[in-house]
Formats: sequence, structure tokens, C-alpha cells
Amino acid sequence: MGPIQSRAPRGGFTLTEMLTVVAALVIVLGLMVSLAWDVRRQSAERLTKDLLVKLDALMAQYAARHNRQLPQVTPFVETSNAAEATRPGGAWLKAEEDLPDEEQLLETAQLNNRDFVLALRAEAAEPSPELFGPLAGSMYDEVMVRDAWGTPIVFMPAMHPAVGMALENRPFFFSAGPDRKFRTRDDNLYSYEQTSGGPGSQAGVGIGGVGTGGSAR
Repeated sequence: MGPIQSRAPRGGFTLTEMLTVVAALVIVLGLMVSLAWDVRRQSAERLTKDLLVKLDALMAQYAARHNRQLPQVTPFVETSNAAEATRPGGAWLKAEEDLPDEEQLLETAQLNNRDFVLALRAEAAEPSPELFGPLAGSMYDEVMVRDAWGTPIVFMPAMHPAVGMALENRPFFFSAGPDRKFRTRDDNLYSYEQTSGGPGSQAGVGIGGVGTGGSAR
């Protein structure tokens, strides 16, 4: 009887190796998801910023045709005493606390949005889905125009310290941003910030024919 030959052990992964591979896959998957969200966020911001620029230009054309008169729209907030906000001891130093809650602001924003969309559509020679640019149905349904996160764009005929303030008290449009909250200004997007001569902006386009400048946000 010949010598017994031992069978070579079969190759395979140890538990440690398998856990290492799984951990690496989890890390790669996490990076891919994070990158996808970042790309989506940047795309949404770009779409909304382009829309704000377009709206600003359309309102400038409206004002030029109507001797610098703006359309009558439902006010998002009261702005008649906004000039006092920039003065020491003004009555609106606590304007942010005086704003309605988000639910009420959203209702007012919807009315405001419908009014200015109707006014701008009435000015168009041939109103079409392309009036505000190539927008998806979720952003424009021929009744309301929304930002990329589904919140109505708001038209402000004048400044408000808790909402936004363009130089020379110019009218402006703004978006509630990715958090969809009007009161949190850190992520809000403003038309006067997109038309101040930066990359991709339309410098010199201003509502009522007034050249645009920086913001007093």
C-alpha cells in the first residue's frame, strides 16, 4: 500500500475577508448615493435659478409695456412700510417673528403665484408651455410655476426684511429652496442674486428697466 497523500485544502474566503469585502461595497454604495444626491441637488438649483432669471426678464418686459407699472397680485406679505425696516428703531425690527406660519405662507404663495402667472401669460402673444422655459410638468402646469422642489415661486413687488431685499427696493422673485420653507432664508434663492453679473447671469436685466445690482439680503 502506497503512502497516503493528503488532499490539498480548497480555496475560499475567510469570514474576515468576506466582512472586508462587504464593508468596502457598503462604502462604495454610500459614496455613489451621496454623489447622486449632490448631482440632483445641483441640477435642481440650476433649474430654479434659470427660472428666476426668466421670470425677472418677463416681468421687466411687462413693466416696460405698462409704463413701469407692475401687475396687481396677491401680496405674499405686507410691504408698504418696508422702508422702515432699514432704519434704527424701525417698526419692523422684529419682522421675522411677525411673519405668518409656513402653512399660511404657502397658501398666500399659491395665490400670489397664480396671479403673476396669469398676468405674464396675458402679455404673451401666444402663451405656450415654453413661456417660462423648457420646464417639466411638475414645475409648470399653465396655472402655477414652481421651483424644482415643487414649491410655488413668489413675486415680491418690494422688499421685506424677513423675506428679501434687493438694492434700490427693486421687485424680485424668490424660491423657498430645497427645504421648502419660506421663513428659512439661508437656502432661499432670489432672482436678484442670479442677475447681478455672476456666471450665467443676465447682467443689466431688471424689473422696470432698472439695472440690477447686488443684494441687501
